[in-house]
Amino acid sequence: MTLVTLDHPLIMPAAVGFIVLALIVVLWLRLRPAQLECKEPLFNPEFRAFLGQLDIAVRSHLIIFPAMPVSDVLKGKGGGKALLRKFRNERFDFVVCHRRNMDVLCVIKLGGNNASNEKYRTLCQSAGLTLLEYDIKPYRDVPSLRQEVLGACGIDEFELPSTQPSEQPNEQPGEQLQEEETGTSPFCPKCQYPMVLKTINKGSHTGEECWVCSQYPDCKGAKLKKHSG
Repeated sequence: MTLVTLDHPLIMPAAVGFIVLALIVVLWLRLRPAQLECKEPLFNPEFRAFLGQLDIAVRSHLIIFPAMPVSDVLKGKGGGKALLRKFRNERFDFVVCHRRNMDVLCVIKLGGNNASNEKYRTLCQSAGLTLLEYDIKPYRDVPSLRQEVLGACGIDEFELPSTQPSEQPNEQPGEQLQEEETGTSPFCPKCQYPMVLKTINKGSHTGEECWVCSQYPDCKGAKLKKHSG
């Protein structure tokens, strides 16, 4: 068997070639163009379905943040820090906050088995935070969902949130509606916010008075004013 020694004439060219090849690979990895793209769509179909139903149910009073890290919602002191470390990579499926001041009112766990959810029950109980659990299904009764979530958040579903002057509906081009003074305002049948009286200046109902939701364009609830006689 022939042994190749370090003074062999092919050793040096082979070593130089290997080093050059390694440098080429490193430069290619560092300088190659970045290829990024958005994940479409976000979340799985069951998650999106529940998020849409939940948003419709409580949007008048609450705002929903999906898939939030536990560490962004809770902070620990003393032994609580050790407990939170167990949830370092965990997320709440939905965090329900007050629409005005962003206070966290409750969290929601969607699906999962009893054993996996038990640790979330212990965590939320330690934090004094309400945890709601729902099974995965394609459709659920939105009014019942609204009643359950608002009740868990300590909100009377018939209690209307206060409106701010800046939240009056923005007028859109082509929809030239004039706001008028009115004594009493009905509540929007869709979101339960107060409605404002407008006069329609375009279309088949030109000149008629119409009640429009004060949250327009976020809510498009509207109804013609009934005239007595």
